[in-house]
Amino acid sequence: MKTHRVFLLLAIFVSSLSCQFLMPSRVGGVISDCANIVSGVANLQAGSIPQHLLDTGTKQGDEFDVNRYFDVTTHISMRQGYALDYVYQTDSLGAYPLLYAHPSNQAPYTSIADIPENTQLLDFLEYLEVEDVEHGYFEYVVMDIMAGQYYLDWHANYNDIEIVCNRAEVDEIVASVSSDDFGNAMGLAEQTKARTMRNIEPVVRLTGDNAAVEVVVFTKWGGFYRYTYTISRGLPHTIMDLKQENLVPYDCGVMF
Repeated sequence: MKTHRVFLLLAIFVSSLSCQFLMPSRVGGVISDCANIVSGVANLQAGSIPQHLLDTGTKQGDEFDVNRYFDVTTHISMRQGYALDYVYQTDSLGAYPLLYAHPSNQAPYTSIADIPENTQLLDFLEYLEVEDVEHGYFEYVVMDIMAGQYYLDWHANYNDIEIVCNRAEVDEIVASVSSDDFGNAMGLAEQTKARTMRNIEPVVRLTGDNAAVEVVVFTKWGGFYRYTYTISRGLPHTIMDLKQENLVPYDCGVMF
């Protein structure tokens, strides 16, 4: 039985390597400082949820300032005349922030109750000014994935997608889910497949009217994925397409 298992893992390892060596090399610029950008954003988000937000959903002014993101994502900013803000959504299934863009000459909403009837919050992504360089579009993707990952309560914690920047981070993730400390342990076959993944570093290609951004991400409720974004280079910047390829499936099995 043990011999059979060893041969199975060896076959998976060889197959994974063979497939990946046959893959053409990627074209575009590698974002070598991915880890600094991602950790910089994540470090800003540290902190517990203010009790008054959980109790009332109303901001008092001393909460996390989302505009601090731009201290880290230095190749993007809000479009002139607009600012970034959020209201806090609370319901019976949890709580989380809703980011939006608002005119700078108007006071931001302090709660969802302040939003006038039939008024739709402006999608902040479409009001981002992106420097037309590879780093700018990578930081746009960072904001899309990470900007709302703070003050999450209960079911909102399913929003755990993290950008994986390099091989060392893959190994750290695999080690962290290889035990049953948090739900199901990742299987040996999946561990092997993850450790033999190639082309982990994010890559950005600027072509014509669009930018293509490839990033590897991980979620405990799905595993490793490769996301390929197609983003318009003209204003307003919008996500034209998003392809998701499941590289290594995994599900922790935890239900909030």
